[in-house]
Amino acid sequence: MRTMSLRLIATCGLGLEEFLEAELRALGASDVRGGRGAVTWSGSWRDCWRANWRLRTANRVLVELGQWDGGDGDALAAGARALIRRRKQGSIDVGGLFDPRRTFSIRATTTASRIRDLRWAALKVKDGLVDGQRDRYRQRSSIDRDRPDLSLRLRLKNDRATLTLDTSGVPLDRRGYRVKTSDAPLREQLAAACVLASGWDGRGPVVDPMCGSGTLLTEAALIALGRAPGFLRARHGSPGWAFERLPSYDAKAFATIREEPIPALGKEVELFGADRSPAALGACRANLERAGLSDHARLRRDDAFELHPPETPGLFVVNPAYGERLEEEPAQWQRLGDLLKQRYAGWRAVVLAGGETRGKPIGLRPKRRIPVLNGPLDARILIFDMY
Repeated sequence: MRTMSLRLIATCGLGLEEFLEAELRALGASDVRGGRGAVTWSGSWRDCWRANWRLRTANRVLVELGQWDGGDGDALAAGARALIRRRKQGSIDVGGLFDPRRTFSIRATTTASRIRDLRWAALKVKDGLVDGQRDRYRQRSSIDRDRPDLSLRLRLKNDRATLTLDTSGVPLDRRGYRVKTSDAPLREQLAAACVLASGWDGRGPVVDPMCGSGTLLTEAALIALGRAPGFLRARHGSPGWAFERLPSYDAKAFATIREEPIPALGKEVELFGADRSPAALGACRANLERAGLSDHARLRRDDAFELHPPETPGLFVVNPAYGERLEEEPAQWQRLGDLLKQRYAGWRAVVLAGGETRGKPIGLRPKRRIPVLNGPLDARILIFDMY
């Protein structure tokens, strides 16, 4: 397949940009540039598929189709119409992509622009696209909001319009292993970022004394074992990826990408999880089983502060449920700090801290304190070396 240069964009949660950028550089991406909630780079369709398959901290992978001035509705429509009438936008034949036999849908966001009505902005771009199709093909596409062939995203920023094509479809946090959940489940990308932020070398066990549905344990194991986050995505009735419905898709080439080796930190990784909730443990057990990790895991119903860890130091990870397991936040944070000092000497520890204090009363000085969003809540990834 002829290599083509695309402008690719991987989106992520706020605070995860540095980890996403590091992942892309590790994949050999070129012209990598970090931004707010996204990282851009240049690459081919193969690079796009590889990113969907391999990136642990990304939400979606987008391909830029065009940019133009979008200060008002007429400008939005005219710019979209011109995209279809052009034979090329960089290396993409955008007009050819918008064959009228393909359905599409558009979602819009707007920042610091005169146009603030998202539905109206999307409507004006839709009008321009279908007018361009009539110019070129004498017919237009149908709109399919549920499962379109082309899922489009319009971003208006400072009156500048950018139209992108979503190649992921279902967000990339839908790994395929979460068959059961617990209260306030942790997003997979944030869990992976916690493990990556620790700099863990894969040695020793992984312990989560408040494991909930097991997301931190699962993501740590996938990293240690060198398994792609997308390895379950095409199984168990999963919808796969949106790029599989595009004309550029090459199934044999993607199969080759799936066979590429991924560095493994520790093939014999051991997972130890505990929780006071039987329902949470049941969810954790089911999710680890779906991920093929049951043989690596030992789970027990226990209180975090009563759990005795393995003798060999490793990685301690925890996402305390603020206001539940740390009911009296300052006192309980101090108790967690005492636990780390008394029972986890020699360990690398990662605490995802939220609540009003964001873990400050823990009584330990973190090696790093990384601001992130845990859903809508401000949080911090705290890294401790208990050496």
